[in-house]
Amino acid sequence: MSEFTRYLGRIASGAASLVSGMEVTIRYMFKPVVTVRYPRLRLDIPEGFRGPVELVTDPETGDHNCSACGTCARVCPSGVISVQGGKKKAAGQDGEGAKAPEDPFVITDSFIIDFSRCSLCGLCVESCPRKALRFSHMYEQCGTSRQVAVVDLVARQKALAAVGCEPAASRPGPQQQAAA
Repeated sequence: MSEFTRYLGRIASGAASLVSGMEVTIRYMFKPVVTVRYPRLRLDIPEGFRGPVELVTDPETGDHNCSACGTCARVCPSGVISVQGGKKKAAGQDGEGAKAPEDPFVITDSFIIDFSRCSLCGLCVESCPRKALRFSHMYEQCGTSRQVAVVDLVARQKALAAVGCEPAASRPGPQQQAAA
């Protein structure tokens, strides 16, 4: 085979590659745009979206249902959950003559989870005997260091309650906000 025929073969191969690439470009040029101009516009969050884990707020007490049993920490395959709690005070131990606690569980002092290593597998949510955990609908998470991803869920829930904010899972979605 001569040099000239190999040269023509390479030109034909390049032209065929160019035509196939332009076919894809022209095909997508006439389809509707999929890009969302975030943050001005936001997509609806699907029903099965698994955002970071959060504590469920009891509507009657306004507090979480976590009893610091540690089941979630034991089943976590990544080992990113740390739960600490203390026993509830019995009547008269706090000096104010408080009533004895109605349930024998302990109070959760801290529920620390490292979201930078969490795989969002859902085993902690499924295994919780008191259904104190759920997936949130938060998807806007970023930080400048790994320490930002280590969160105490009890402290975050108390901070949200202090400013009168409700947890992210119960907040209205983008379409509901526009209708309100």
